[in-house]
Formats: sequence, structure tokens, C-alpha cells
Amino acid sequence: MSRNLASLLEVDAMMFPDSPGIIFEGKKITYGELNAKAGQIADGLRKAGVSKGDRVAIHLPNCPEFIFAYFGILKAGATVVPVNVMLKQREIEFLLSDSGSKIMFTFSEFLPEAKPATEKIEGFREIFVVGHRAGGEGIAFEKFFDGSNLSINAVDVHPDKDLAVIFYTSGTTGRPKGAMLSHGNMVSNAFATAEMYKYSHKDSIISAMPLFHAAGQTNVVTAAFSQGAAVVLLPRFSPEKVFDALTGERATVFIGVPTMYFQILSHPQADRFADNNLRLCLVGAASMPEKILTDFGDKFKVVISEGYGLSEAAPVVSHNPIDGVKKPLSIGIPIPGVEMSIFDEDDHELPLCQVGELVIRGPNVMKGYLNHPEATEEALRNGWLHTGDMAYRDEDGYFFIVDRKKEMILTGGFNIYPREIEEVLFAHPCIAEAAVVGIPDLEKGEKAKAFVVLKEGRSASSEEIMDFCRARLAAYKAPREVEFIARLPRNAAGKVLKRVLRGEEE
Repeated sequence: MSRNLASLLEVDAMMFPDSPGIIFEGKKITYGELNAKAGQIADGLRKAGVSKGDRVAIHLPNCPEFIFAYFGILKAGATVVPVNVMLKQREIEFLLSDSGSKIMFTFSEFLPEAKPATEKIEGFREIFVVGHRAGGEGIAFEKFFDGSNLSINAVDVHPDKDLAVIFYTSGTTGRPKGAMLSHGNMVSNAFATAEMYKYSHKDSIISAMPLFHAAGQTNVVTAAFSQGAAVVLLPRFSPEKVFDALTGERATVFIGVPTMYFQILSHPQADRFADNNLRLCLVGAASMPEKILTDFGDKFKVVISEGYGLSEAAPVVSHNPIDGVKKPLSIGIPIPGVEMSIFDEDDHELPLCQVGELVIRGPNVMKGYLNHPEATEEALRNGWLHTGDMAYRDEDGYFFIVDRKKEMILTGGFNIYPREIEEVLFAHPCIAEAAVVGIPDLEKGEKAKAFVVLKEGRSASSEEIMDFCRARLAAYKAPREVEFIARLPRNAAGKVLKRVLRGEEE
């Protein structure tokens, strides 16, 4: 049976027309209103010449217009191309050109980077601007809503062949690749994620996760919409905004990246977080240091659960059970319908507790990389998605990420996994954040270097930190260098950019 991802919104509009789908800065937008807005955008896109299968880019921050545009594009049968709002002209131009996008939605403040990026794109038609100013470039986004309240049904699609979204992966080297996700990929992942998180129509979900990121789209929006839940969308993260949403909206779920949890935990008014109606806290996009996980759970007495995902898998793959056993540092067990295994370098399955590459298969796995057949063949060989993450499975079937395959440090013939060192560093009383990378070493080939952010008002020497590690790790694992920095470089999803730390990118 054909199913457009936009059908999630259409079902909600029929079942819960007056229930809030989005709560943004105190304003509630019902499912009926959301569906009508998306329908008007779908109609406007058709009039602008957008056909089934065309690519339309969304270059917007967290705002209701992102949701309107997202489902409007899907209703029109086109493919969404989310664009990171922090990208510069050259980077935007590459994504638009590589994807073949014909239309782009952007924000007025982003026009200096966005508009020039469209000018060299063959076949590009128009740019629609949220917050359009009189005399400004592009067409005002509000033009879509000048007509009557249209009820446009979603275009019929093939769930496995027609693309819903193209997620561009940040990658570790080279230019990003577009992971092609079908409607079937996205719909299956929305329902499986909601089942794992036990979402219901009664939930209100707080999130400041960027909507242009896969986690923001699935963990938050489509998973919530699959159950008719409300999304309390924050334009940007701050502990104060989370505290206000908890009290004002009586939210039941909070989703954040590790840095958000750290900022809440260390905030002077952190006790405000304890006065809430939460049933669940979810960690997304990056791994949570054990100390923060433990300290947060102990202080606020709330269920906090960590999982794993990647853009190529729509993106959710696994999670610690909400009502079952949660193991610190584990990414949990596969979500419904998904299989995970550990392979050696020859693609043979490894026994329990042995480290190898994590592989995945299921209805959420991408169709391939756009314009990259060789990379697709390599990533999807033998029917499994090869993640590039080193992991193992324990006796209870729980998976543990050890580190990225490409980030493993080889020193004097020994393998070092940076995350193991980072967990030790996070236990130091003076350290707020830390990241470990491998750097060239004449004698050993590589050595571990730690980049450390100290807590405010605290001090420590490099030697003190290295001694701290030597007392808790095998000698060859301890970092040989420590550099103090004001903050770790991160992408919009909160992941540390280790290539920047290694000096591979300015």
C-alpha cells in the first residue's frame, strides 16, 4: 500500500483536529491548522512548477514554518532537502547543486549566504523567504496563505521507491553525501521510534534539537505526529527555556544532546528542573558521558535513556528500553523491526563481547547515497548497512559503542578507543568537557591527545590530568598531551568535530 510520510499529519488532522501539534513560544498550532498550512504550501508549490520527485530545500531554524514547509513539500510529492542553517554560501551551493533542488525556503537573516548560493544552480526556480522584508529579495513565505483554506491531499507515492528526504551526512572526510530516505524508511522509523519511546496522544515533547537534523525530524516531529502528540518546539536551547516549558506546558518528555543535559545540571537554578511532569528524558545525536548520565538521574529522579542512530537509518536504530534495564554507556537494543550485529573485517559475525563493526538492516535503512554508487555499494554490502562504528554486544543483547572506526588510535601496535579515555577525563573534578584524538608520533605511529575544557573557577595542570588518567588506565592508553581550550568545536547536532581538533579543518 502506498503511503506518503505526510499521511501522518493528515491522520492527526482527522483524529485530533483541535489538539496542539506544535507549541511554539506559547502559541499552540492545532493539527487541523498544521494540515491546512501544509496543504496551501503543497498547492503553491504545484503552481510554482514543482512535480512529484522534485527536490525542495528547507534552510530554516526551529520555527513553525519549517513544519509547514516540510509537510507541504511531502504532500506535493517532492523530496525534502534539509540544509544546516550554519552553512556558508559555498556549502549551501554544493547541497543545492548536488541534490538538484529547484526551490528553497529560507529565513530573511540567512539571505546573504542563501541567495548567492542559488544563482549558479541549473534549473533553480525560486526562493521563498520567512520574515520577508519589503523590497527584499525572494518571495514572501506568507504568499502561500493568501488564498482560501485549501485541503490538499498528499500525492500518492511508492513507499520504497519514492524519496521523502535526503539527509546530507557531515562525514569525517571530504564533502557530505546525501543519504536517500524513502517514504517507507521514514514512516517505519517514526512508528518504531514512537513504540520504543511509548509516545501517546497525551504526551508533550520538549525539544531544541535542530529540525534540519535527522534526529529533530524523526525522534521529535514524525514520531510524535505518528501518535498525535504535541511538540513543544524551542527556537534555540537554553536551560531557562526548558524550565519555562516544563512548568508552562506540563511537558512529559524532554529530548536533548549531552551538552544540554550538562548545562541544565550545572545551572544555578537547576532545581527548577525537578518541578516537572516528565516521564522520560531522551539522549540523542551524541553519546552521553557516564558521569553526566548518572549525576542527572540521581539529582532529578527521572528516567533517562540513551540510544543510537545515524542519518543513513532514518535515523533511529536502538535504545535502552524505557521500562526495562538501562545499562550505562550502552546504546541499548534494536528498535522494533531493526536488526543489529557485529562483523569482523571480512564481514563475518563476531561472538558476544568481541569488538567489531556495527552493522544494521531493516526497513529504516537508506536506499543509498545520492550520486555515489561506489560509496553506496561499500556501505550497503551483503544487505547490511556498515556504520563505521566499533562496538560489541554483551550477553544480554545490549550493544555498546566503543568508538568510530576511523577515530581509533593505533599506538605501538595497540588499539586505543578515545571514548574510554574521555570517560576517565569526565570523572576528573575540574573537567567540564573533554575530547581525545590521535596525533602523529614518530616512535609509536600515533599518540592520544586530550583537549580539555575546565569547569568555571577550577584549575588543573596537564601533568595532573595525565597522572589522573595513568592511575585509571593502562599506560599505553593514557593521553601523552593535554591542551586546554575554551570550548569544544561541535556541529549543530552537538557532536564534537574531532577533525577540527586534529587540524584537518579550520
